[in-house]
Amino acid sequence: MDTAALVIGIIAVMVGFIPCVNTLVILPAIVGLILGIISFRKNREAEQPSGIALAGIILNALPLIVMTTFLVLAMVTGDSYAVNEMIIK
Repeated sequence: MDTAALVIGIIAVMVGFIPCVNTLVILPAIVGLILGIISFRKNREAEQPSGIALAGIILNALPLIVMTTFLVLAMVTGDSYAVNEMIIK
């Protein structure tokens, strides 16, 4: 599961930089993040190395943080700009 989380994280980071497709990265990044967390906990309990799972968690969390920031900024700036530019006749 840790390798799957890492692969999904790498793909999510790469696709996250493509302008028109970057919003589609949210669902796979959430799945990869869940897989990484589960694998990290299992490896910690079994006292095995958990570096790949940690890398998967980081790589899946990065696009989620960036996309959430972009969406919040788009909602804040887009709505307030549209309301300020309205002309009532």
